[in-house]
Amino acid sequence: MEEIKEHYEICPYCDTVNKVSHLNEGESYKCFKCNRELSALVKDPIIVPFVYAICSLFLFICSEVLPFLSINKMGITADMSLMETATSMFVDNYEFLAIFIYCNMQLFPVLCLLCVIYVYGCILLNKVNFVTKKALKLFFHLKEWSMVEVFMIAILVSMVKLVSMVDLSIGDGFITFSIFIFCYVKTVSSIDKSYVWSKINKKHQYFYDLKDYIGKSAGTQGLVLCHDCDSINKVSDHRCYNCNSRVHIRNKNSVQKCMALVCAAAIMLIPANVFPIMITSAMGSDSASTIFEGVIYMWSTGSYFVALVIFVASVMVPFTKIAILVGLCYSVSRKREKRLELKTKLYGITEFIGKWSMVDVFVVAIMSALIKMGSVLSIYPGVASLSFCATVVLTMLAANSFDPRNLWSDVKNDQ
Repeated sequence: MEEIKEHYEICPYCDTVNKVSHLNEGESYKCFKCNRELSALVKDPIIVPFVYAICSLFLFICSEVLPFLSINKMGITADMSLMETATSMFVDNYEFLAIFIYCNMQLFPVLCLLCVIYVYGCILLNKVNFVTKKALKLFFHLKEWSMVEVFMIAILVSMVKLVSMVDLSIGDGFITFSIFIFCYVKTVSSIDKSYVWSKINKKHQYFYDLKDYIGKSAGTQGLVLCHDCDSINKVSDHRCYNCNSRVHIRNKNSVQKCMALVCAAAIMLIPANVFPIMITSAMGSDSASTIFEGVIYMWSTGSYFVALVIFVASVMVPFTKIAILVGLCYSVSRKREKRLELKTKLYGITEFIGKWSMVDVFVVAIMSALIKMGSVLSIYPGVASLSFCATVVLTMLAANSFDPRNLWSDVKNDQ
């Protein structure tokens, strides 16, 4: 049975030194100060990610080559493969969207799975080398930009829209893709950063005796956390002893960078909601719809759940994320010391919900890839799809640039 030995960890959210007790499979540990989860060990933590990653890769290949969705209207049939959700954007002269969708739907998930297979294969064969560390770092950098689960929600939303317009048929590729989503999520969720790095570097986090630092801010004690591998380093080292990444007490100009990206996202959000995100051409006449008009249409047709999903993902989430990040930056700049645990939780929410706003963009990609029937019925992306995609990317970058440790930096108890 695998286990995590008793060791020390620095919380990446509040910078507090924690002593993590011995963990068996199925157990987890949360920071005693901000209550964020630091370590979690699933059952069979080596075999589960390795096997699910292999299954996921096989299922993804099957999804690519098998028929995905097909429609029929007035005797005209159109088929769509998984790859065409990206390539159709090139045809419609939306190259940026095509590249973005391809990376998030095809390239990044496959690279993540290959990294997991390679890393855990090295661990099982006991042949860890410097390439293993590079592959693991790449996995953790790419996993948040892999949006296959968001794409699955977009498919379901698209299917609800399509059933009122055309005769829809589900191919074998859709079935294998649905199973792939389960296996992929299982793969990613079963990987604990601290644990897998400890398997690669046997000295990882176990050689420091930090019992006198427990409950104190790491930065004030001359210690710093490596955000790539969770190793504890000395500030004077500048680079992580484990993965050679740069380490620093705080992200330089974190608030300024975050606010600049948030302002850019807010600006892009205006055309994203004013201009049409999708254009429908039927029987020679064109009709354009904005994001909010799409919500109203789905509500008026009785698709209340779909309307709610689109409203939450495309309207509430971007505005909420921008508002939270502005509030957090204001709190840091004004050195507000109240409700720090709540603020940390809010930051965690912004990290989690960021990519789910892409649902509407993926819906447009699916609809435009599938419905190409000439003058009978065709759907094209609108200019707002590009603006909205930019908003999502900018808010995700803003959240990544914000350093939540700054919320706790000026608390007097940490000095």
